[in-house]
Amino acid sequence: MSRAASLLSRGPPTREARVARTLLWLIPTTFVVLFLGLRLVVTSSFVSREIATRVAAELANRTRSSVQVSGLELGWDFAPCFRDLEIRRDQGGSRLLVATEEACVERWASALGSGFHAVQVRLSGPTISLSGAPSGEKEEAFVEVQPQTRTSSRAQVRSALREIQLVFDDLRFHWDGMPLPEQFAAGDFGPIDGNVTVQIRGRQTAASISIREPKTGSTIQGRVTSLKEGWDLSAGVEGDLVPIFSGLLASAGLDIRRLPTRGQVGATYAPGKKQATIEVDLEQYDVDLASDVVSRQRLVGFAAREKARIEVDLLARTLKIEEGLLELNGVPLMLGLDLAAGDSSPTFAVRLDLRTTPLLRILRSIPGSTGASLAKDLSPEIQFAVSFSMSGQLRDPTTWQPRLDHGVQGTRKEGTVTGFEFVRAPFEYYPLTPEGRATRPITVGPGTPSWTPYRRVPYLLRRAVIVSEDSSFYLHQGLDLEEMRSALGKAVETGEKARGGSTLSQQLVKNLFLTRERSALRKVQEAILTLHLESVLSKEEIFELYVNLIEWGPDVYGLKSAAQHYFGRDPERLGPLEMAYLATIIPGPILFHTHYEEGLVPSKHLGKVINLLERLNRLEQLKDQELAAAKESKLRFARPKRGRGDPQN
Repeated sequence: MSRAASLLSRGPPTREARVARTLLWLIPTTFVVLFLGLRLVVTSSFVSREIATRVAAELANRTRSSVQVSGLELGWDFAPCFRDLEIRRDQGGSRLLVATEEACVERWASALGSGFHAVQVRLSGPTISLSGAPSGEKEEAFVEVQPQTRTSSRAQVRSALREIQLVFDDLRFHWDGMPLPEQFAAGDFGPIDGNVTVQIRGRQTAASISIREPKTGSTIQGRVTSLKEGWDLSAGVEGDLVPIFSGLLASAGLDIRRLPTRGQVGATYAPGKKQATIEVDLEQYDVDLASDVVSRQRLVGFAAREKARIEVDLLARTLKIEEGLLELNGVPLMLGLDLAAGDSSPTFAVRLDLRTTPLLRILRSIPGSTGASLAKDLSPEIQFAVSFSMSGQLRDPTTWQPRLDHGVQGTRKEGTVTGFEFVRAPFEYYPLTPEGRATRPITVGPGTPSWTPYRRVPYLLRRAVIVSEDSSFYLHQGLDLEEMRSALGKAVETGEKARGGSTLSQQLVKNLFLTRERSALRKVQEAILTLHLESVLSKEEIFELYVNLIEWGPDVYGLKSAAQHYFGRDPERLGPLEMAYLATIIPGPILFHTHYEEGLVPSKHLGKVINLLERLNRLEQLKDQELAAAKESKLRFARPKRGRGDPQN
C-alpha cells in the first residue's frame, strides 16, 4: 500500500489534534496582539509624555538644571529616542546649554537585563553652548521640568543608575559673551566624535572620555575619578589639534595649520580645601603657524615642549609654578611664577632661566632666525646663559622690579670666532629699508672715506646722541631694564604693543643683522645678539659703529655723510645747535627730512632741539654762554643753489 493511501485511510483528526493546531496559531497571534496593544498603549501621547517627564525629571535633579524635550519615539524593542533634548542651567549672568537633535538609547537588551543600571545613549548633532547673556525666550516643548530638591536614601543610591555611556558624533562647543579678554570672549571648537562613560559604585564615581577628530584621527582620552577629598583627572593627547581647536586658536590670533601634539595632562581637585594641582607634559613637533605677535613670517617645522606643575589655591587666591620647562627646538628655558590676589592689584613674581648653552645652538633654535650671517661662523665654544626676573603689582607698572643676570663665556679664547670680527675692517653693508634690506651694498668701516673714528666725533655730539637716544648707554650691558619696564607698562595701560626701550646697542644689532619687524621672536633675537655684542666690543666701538651705520636721511648713511648733507661741513666743524639737530632726527630721518627739503625747521621741532641743549647744559656738558649763543643762532641747511630755470619750492 502506498504512503498516500495509508494517510487517507486514517480518517478525520482527533479532538486533541484539533486543539493542538488551534494553540499553534493562537499563541503567537496572542503575543502579536499583546505586543501591538502594548505598543499602542506605550506610544500613546499620555504614556509617552509620562515617560519623557520621568526621564526629564531624573536628568533635572541629577544636573540641577531645567530639561526640555520636544518629543519621544520608541523603537520596536521599546528603546526610547528623545527628540530635541535640551539641558539648560542659568547661573548669575551666564547660561550653559547642552542640546542634541536626538538622544537614543542603544543596547536596549543589556539595559533591560541590568535593570536599567547600565545604559548606552547615542547623541546626534550635540552642541554645548556657554553664553554670558541668557535669553528669556523659550520654545514650546513637549516636556519641560525644573529640578526639585530631594533626599536619597542608601537604598536609592544602590538601586540608581550605575553606568551610562554617551556616544556622540559631530559634537560642537560654543561660547559667547564670556567675561574674558575680547579675543577669547567668544569662540567654538569641533566637530568631534567620541563617547563619555560614567560609572557609579556606591558613592564613588568615575568617568572616562574619548574624543576623536574624524578627519585626522587625532585623539584625546581621559579619565576622571572621585577621591576621598575630591577628583583626579588624567588625559592623553595624540595627533594634530588644529581641526579640534581651530576656532579657539583663531580667536587667539594664531594662524596654525598644523599642531601635532602628544603627551599627558593630569589634575587633582579638593573641593573642601579649594585646591587644584595641574601637571602638564606636552610636546609639539613639525608645527606650522603664523602670528604677527610672534613673527611676520610663517614658522614651519619647529618643535616645542611644555612641562609644568601648577598649584592653584582658590581660598588663598594664589597660583604657583615651580621649575616649569619651556623647550624650543631642544633649547630649555626654565619658568617660575607666583601670582597672588591683592587688595588693589594681584602681585606677581616671574622667573626665566636659560641655563648655560652654546650660543650657536641658541641662535639656530629660534624659529625663522635671521641671525644666520652671524651664526654661520660662530665658534661652538661660546657659551651663553641668562636669568631674568620681575616682580610687583600686576596693574601698577611703577612697582615692577626687573632684574637681569647674564654671562657669555669663551669669547676671549685665542682663535675663537665671535661673529663681529668683520667690523674692524672695511665691509659691505646692506642698509635697512622698509621692505627689508637694500639690494646694493655700501662699503663702510675703518679706513673708508665716509668713516668717522670715535676720537673724531665731537664730544658734545657724542653726548647729544647718547642723551637723546640712550642716556644709560655707559651704565647698562646692552639692555636698559628701566626703559623696558616703562615700555611694557605703557603697553599694559594702553592695550597697545610695547614700543620704545631700545638701546644704542640694540639698534646697532638691528641694523647689522635683523629687520624692522616688530615681533616677539625678533625681540628675542635682538636681546641675545645685543648681550653677545656687549661682551665682545667696547662701548667706544659700539658707538662708533652706530653713528657710522644709521640712516640720517634718504640714502644718507653715517655721521660724516649727514654733516655734509645737511650743513656742508665735517662733524668736527658743526656748532652746538647743528649737533643737537642731528641727534633729534635719528628716530625719524625720512620723516624729518622734509625740514631740509622745505628749508625750514618747524618751531615744534626746534623746541626739541633747544630742550636737548638745555639738558646738556644741566648735565654740565654745555656752558651757559654756549647755550645762549645757540639759542640766538639759526639753523641753515647747505642746500644746493637753484639756477634761474629751476622750479621754485
